[in-house]
Amino acid sequence: MTLSCEFCNNNFVQRFNLQRHLTDNKCKSTVTTNIIKIHDVIQEQRIKLEQKDKEIEKLKQQLAIHIDGNNNIVNSNNINMKIEININPITKLDISHIEHDKIKNIIEKYDDSKEMKGPYDKFNNNKVNLLLSDYIKGIICDTEHPENHAVKYIKKKPPTYNTQIEDSEGNVVSVIKGLKDTCELLTDPILEKLKLKLREFIKKYKGDTEPEFDFALYENAIKELKKELNKKNVKKALNSVLKNDILNNIEMKLSLIEPPVKKLL
Repeated sequence: MTLSCEFCNNNFVQRFNLQRHLTDNKCKSTVTTNIIKIHDVIQEQRIKLEQKDKEIEKLKQQLAIHIDGNNNIVNSNNINMKIEININPITKLDISHIEHDKIKNIIEKYDDSKEMKGPYDKFNNNKVNLLLSDYIKGIICDTEHPENHAVKYIKKKPPTYNTQIEDSEGNVVSVIKGLKDTCELLTDPILEKLKLKLREFIKKYKGDTEPEFDFALYENAIKELKKELNKKNVKKALNSVLKNDILNNIEMKLSLIEPPVKKLL
């Protein structure tokens, strides 16, 4: 390890040489002969250390923060802090952060599956389900966007879910339903979000102005995928997400404490 003189920045392989450099007054820096400059150097280092300590403490506090089952940010270091996250209802999920690359990946994989097995076989149907399920998971289960966690489970047996919706007056209310009814409730809003993202993708890439994607090459696959975006396929994909990605993720469990939810039969 190389050692440096803090005054003149000369490097030394051994500590002994550095010590002799200092004790024999071989350092040519003007700082060593000026007590005011020495004081300024020490003060500057002390300020830097204090800033580092503050940064470390801030990181410790950030690491201690987690999101509980009700989408509240809480601190586990016995600090009384509770910040409520406003959950978007299922009809108003914010998906602006989802990049168009995700749709591009779906189109490319969908096209590959058609080439392998043909457009109407069972394999291709399962492939569509997997692709849609993965995309839907990114909408309602993204840990970095808890504001979109509009669906959480209450219990596993039987599967029971709590969904945030808007009532006729625009108020956000909670609806508790089983697996089948929750799929029905989510299908139209999620289908609309999928179609919106596909429309945005087509608008961006249709002119073949983006070098990373050859729109003409995948135009037929895009037309076929548009047909696949229907209630039946979205409902099937939602069923998979609710059973596999939400029901088996403890962070997606809702604790029924306060405020009370409105139960609709």
